[in-house]
Amino acid sequence: MFVGHYAPAAALAGGRIKLWHAFVAVQFLDLLWAPFILLGIEKARVIESFTQANHLDLYYMPWTHSLVMALAWSIGGGLVYAFLRKSAGLLGGLIIGILIFSHWATDYLMHVPDLALWPGGEKVGLGLWQYGSLSLGLEVGLLTIGMVIYLAKTRAHNMIGTMMPLLLVALLIGAQLYGHFGPVPANIETVAISGLASYIIFIVLAAIVDRTRHASS
Repeated sequence: MFVGHYAPAAALAGGRIKLWHAFVAVQFLDLLWAPFILLGIEKARVIESFTQANHLDLYYMPWTHSLVMALAWSIGGGLVYAFLRKSAGLLGGLIIGILIFSHWATDYLMHVPDLALWPGGEKVGLGLWQYGSLSLGLEVGLLTIGMVIYLAKTRAHNMIGTMMPLLLVALLIGAQLYGHFGPVPANIETVAISGLASYIIFIVLAAIVDRTRHASS
């Protein structure tokens, strides 16, 4: 999953949790995955039309995308967040932990069985990426629902605050469409670098949205 990851981020942000904090949380596993791929700690390869939705064979991701490690990163990330951001409190840490783990849960829907239950363990995945139109519709649909919830909970300071969420959604959907219909990537390193760059760009844009909107209550 790609932009569908941002659905729970948008749905749970806007009050105790800033949108950009939520964006970091839901992509935290992939923010680790990209440098792990570049360092050779985890492995994947580009195979044209590996699934209908993309060209990625994600065959070795035990330290970021196994169930056990996803839970460990979620618990650790939530505790660190609660410690560093006292204003969010333990509830804020719990929300961040849930958002980090939501990445694995939503990946489980999309991935072919390449998500290990523990490093070296049995691999699972429902494989909705095998159905291109269905997976694309689910990604965009979930994102739309999440952003509608976010917009209902927040109010714009000015015109920028009105337009920025729409721009963010448009860019997210554009990135999803490019990944779905665009050319086959040259290699997995290109995927890791471009993915990391896109995550950072979307985090920055979410931070701008935070500065131009406020919780409605």
